[in-house]
Amino acid sequence: MVPGLERYWKINSGLAPAKFQIAKRIEAEIGDSLIDSHRDLKKEFVKMWKNEDVSILEERVAEYSFLNLKVDLLKEMLKDCQFCERKCRVNRYEKVGFCKCGNKSFYSSEFLHFGEEPELVPSHTIFFNRCTFSCVFCQNFDIVYSDEKIADPKELGMLIDIRYRQGSRNVNFVGGNPDQHAHTALETLLYVNSNLPVVWNSNMYHSLELADIIEDVVDVWLGDFKYGNNECGRKYSKARDYFEIVSRNFLRAREHGELLIRHLVMPNHLECCTERIVKWVSKNLGRDVRFNLMFQYWPAFKAREHEEISRRLNSREMKKALEIASIYLDNLV
Repeated sequence: MVPGLERYWKINSGLAPAKFQIAKRIEAEIGDSLIDSHRDLKKEFVKMWKNEDVSILEERVAEYSFLNLKVDLLKEMLKDCQFCERKCRVNRYEKVGFCKCGNKSFYSSEFLHFGEEPELVPSHTIFFNRCTFSCVFCQNFDIVYSDEKIADPKELGMLIDIRYRQGSRNVNFVGGNPDQHAHTALETLLYVNSNLPVVWNSNMYHSLELADIIEDVVDVWLGDFKYGNNECGRKYSKARDYFEIVSRNFLRAREHGELLIRHLVMPNHLECCTERIVKWVSKNLGRDVRFNLMFQYWPAFKAREHEEISRRLNSREMKKALEIASIYLDNLV
């Protein structure tokens, strides 16, 4: 059993139900307010989730479930979008906000990924297009700045079941970024029969409004922790109040699932970012959290316009980053 991912292991072993499978078995009714109905059913869901009774999978799927309600609520939110903390509040049925997403979702690829963290492999990754960030060093700029295949929830749901039979250990919603496609991702899960963990591979810049809805289907938060301060977040990703928002979301995610944190070490950013992040994680999330210190930074996209990040890491920086992480954390990937 992987430390820090105990429930993930139980789902993989057939000893616990995935969150979305619980949500599909809770009967819902549309009252005067979708939000009020959601709030009331959430209490029932939390009790069932903490119970970890895998026999719930033997119960029938509700005709209109807690998960259906979540999808309808997210589609309603598209009219005044606050999925991420930019809170553009545009009507995505009529125009796009910062992320350049309308009401339809697009994805670039889906496949069994063998390059993720060991406990996730093989991971069924679904790479959504577009992003809520604008990182100058974006290594997936070909995905972020284009729309490719329309994401049909029924089709993707069928593919998730197929990949599960092929050996996937999870479905991994990624991108780009998955947050702005939450309505599509959750609708996709309505068509999934397999009991497998949902991994949310995110920049963790989502709003509290979105967190309240998606946290009941996410089993593992595979979150990026990019910057140890607000200035770097603003300068390199056009993200205001970065550290407060992302640290808040990690704290909440810890209460509603399991964590696997990624930090991409950048040249000349060990003191302002790497060290601050590691110290904060150790103090607030615990030394035993799964933490992936990543050294594959390269000056992609527009990074060469910024001299301080216009090169790869050197051996001294990699050694120093490992030393810092080893002092404060026990569970490095």
